[in-house]
Amino acid sequence: VYAYINDIIIASKNIEEYLKYIKTVLNILNKVYIYILIEKSFIAYLLVKLLSYIVNSKGVAKIDNKIAIFKKLKFPNTLKTLE
Repeated sequence: VYAYINDIIIASKNIEEYLKYIKTVLNILNKVYIYILIEKSFIAYLLVKLLSYIVNSKGVAKIDNKIAIFKKLKFPNTLKTLE
């Protein structure tokens, strides 16, 4: 379970584990009087992109899409090629 400022992401390997985590998290939130809006909730997504990461049942992976574009660019290495 990963908690961010406005997000709680629950990732699991199967639906049974997922439902168990949801129940646990909701119980904890209820005990400390924190409530969520069901209208703003996304439940049972297979994959979530958050910040620069992908979260799914296999774990958390870094997305390098923004950096990959710059890595492919060819920059001039001499003044002559710059002209």
